[in-house]
Amino acid sequence: MKKLWITTLLSALFISITLYVYADYKEKEVKLEDMPQSEQQFITSHFPGKSIVGARIVKYGYHKIMLSDGYELLFDRESNWIEVKNESGMALPASVVGMLPQTITKYLAENYSGEGVYDIERSRKGYEVELQNVTLHFDSNGRFIRAENDK
Repeated sequence: MKKLWITTLLSALFISITLYVYADYKEKEVKLEDMPQSEQQFITSHFPGKSIVGARIVKYGYHKIMLSDGYELLFDRESNWIEVKNESGMALPASVVGMLPQTITKYLAENYSGEGVYDIERSRKGYEVELQNVTLHFDSNGRFIRAENDK
């Protein structure tokens, strides 16, 4: 009887934890008017004329916003941008690229002048900047680490 009680308790605990974790990872639609003001301002500043085609809360409570022309934006819980990308072949606006540390923008100008940037991802470790055929990695201070050819 004691073994059955322990098994039942552990099963209930496992199910509870699984449901809690699943709820945190489940994507949820967000009404555009419920988006934080800073995210709305980011969009109007860097993507004038682009319309919001979708917004949702994704993993870790981050906000994913899809704009017209294939632009996707990812913000953390404090509305800091994490990633800005376009997978439909359009380069990111110069104002978005200009948000990178000056050392990165200088590196891009010196080594990849005239090439468009299609994806910028920021983390605690640093930055990933994706161009047409190469992904550049920089540390959190903007120092170049390495380049990976995309094939």
